[in-house]
Amino acid sequence: MILRKYLVPLQQILYPMARKYVIVLVLICFSLCVNALNDSIKADLNRLNKTLLERPSLEADKRHIIDSLIRVAATQENAYNSYHQLLEEYKSYNYDTALIYIQFMESEATPQQMPELELEQAFVYLSGGLFKEASDILTTWLQRYETELPKFSVSYYVTHSRLMWDLADNVGGELGKQYNAEGIRLNRVLLTYLQPTDTAVYWYAHAVLDLREGNYERGIVRCLHSLSATQPSVHYQAITASTLAYLYRKTGDNQSALHYYIEAAICDIRSLTYETVAMRNIAELLFEEGETKLADRYIHIAMQDAQRYHARHRQVGVAESLPIIEERLLSQSRLQQNIAILLLTIVAVLLLIGVIGILLLRRQNKAIRAAQQTIDDMNRRLKEANKLKEELLGTLLTSRSQYINDVRKYQQEVKQFAVNRQWNALMTIPKQVDAHVQRATLDRQLDAMLLSLYPTFVQDFNALLRPNEQLIAKKDEPFSPQLRIFALIRLGITQNEVIADILDYSVNTVYTYKTRVIAASDLSPEEFYRALMLIPSLSRTTQA
Repeated sequence: MILRKYLVPLQQILYPMARKYVIVLVLICFSLCVNALNDSIKADLNRLNKTLLERPSLEADKRHIIDSLIRVAATQENAYNSYHQLLEEYKSYNYDTALIYIQFMESEATPQQMPELELEQAFVYLSGGLFKEASDILTTWLQRYETELPKFSVSYYVTHSRLMWDLADNVGGELGKQYNAEGIRLNRVLLTYLQPTDTAVYWYAHAVLDLREGNYERGIVRCLHSLSATQPSVHYQAITASTLAYLYRKTGDNQSALHYYIEAAICDIRSLTYETVAMRNIAELLFEEGETKLADRYIHIAMQDAQRYHARHRQVGVAESLPIIEERLLSQSRLQQNIAILLLTIVAVLLLIGVIGILLLRRQNKAIRAAQQTIDDMNRRLKEANKLKEELLGTLLTSRSQYINDVRKYQQEVKQFAVNRQWNALMTIPKQVDAHVQRATLDRQLDAMLLSLYPTFVQDFNALLRPNEQLIAKKDEPFSPQLRIFALIRLGITQNEVIADILDYSVNTVYTYKTRVIAASDLSPEEFYRALMLIPSLSRTTQA
């Protein structure tokens, strides 16, 4: 189940994008005709470039091995050993995947396998730059697994001493000296466990001790002994060559240092090791020799390798050198620029900007004139519409109010005639003079005027209400009482007393109608009134 869960991510990591490597290889394939380098170094760089070309086929071989191991692990009930083999493939190849296989091993490990597992875990953390996590494991490992020390002594002391020295290099100062001293102590203990003495590992351990104690000349001799002995692996040969190059660099022999860094880089490529410093050091030495273009190519390869492995401290280290080389390369490029071409470019750009500015200004002026004409038309229409509205409203409201008052007066006279039993005078009143009939007539006049001002008022107003709450007027009437109230509000008459007087309602009736209608909407009162005032008028309709 664990294997199936991580199978897709592992395949994505396993098959990196080839495009990145194609770009690198194109850069490497250029001829390195540089007079400042001697023939031996040129030959070494040519071998390095040819080895870089072999990376795709080496990657394919490694993928084949890994795929085989994955298939074997998928068929085993306890795949600890297969996961361990996969971890060995990934330890210096990809940090993230190595950490995944550490987790796989942990899920399958027995108590007897835990000492080995924790040392492997510490090594992976150390390679990825997680010094604290590695230290947490190693500082207590000896206490927890003291009885297992003879079996894992070399692995424990090599990993622990490397941790101390990596901390010393990263911290520096007095604390760095303390870490360096502790690494020397652990290395001396390691030497007591290395048997037989005439081996590559034995001589390398002595050489590293000489390096840390500042005895560079003796360290060089012992590193050469280590390289001449049988190497445990190509990866170990790369480590030894890189250390030897560092020793030569400390003595000032940069040519020998560059030679062995190239040897280390070639071994790293053949073993598909991405957790490495050789390529970065090649770039730095070439930069010191004045070969900025070559240095730039190799420092970018070093950065790609560090990113490929996901080693944080390696990326930081490369990032310190990369901008320095880039800056030098940029400075040289600037010196080669043609001042005349630059000035011509500036003049052309300024001329182009001027032409574009003139065209934009003409277009803007044309747009402004068109906008001004539109505004004038709108203002004219608004004035006409407002004048019409004012005339209609003035006539309507004046005649309506006067007419209602006359009807009321006439009704009072009728009542007076009736009370005084003046029947002859009463009979002279025209039957068609009725306040209710006249009010209905005036309401229709009001509706007609409102519709002329707000042609789509009824539809737009009902759109503010819920579907089952919309207002429907009586037959042959465009407006219901509620619609008239809100049409007057849209007109700008907002006082309940004025609306009640115009429509001959009580103030309470107006308030009740308004409250019920607003409750029939999903909008808040503020949103409702805001939407009401946006219902288009005759002037806006005419404009559209």
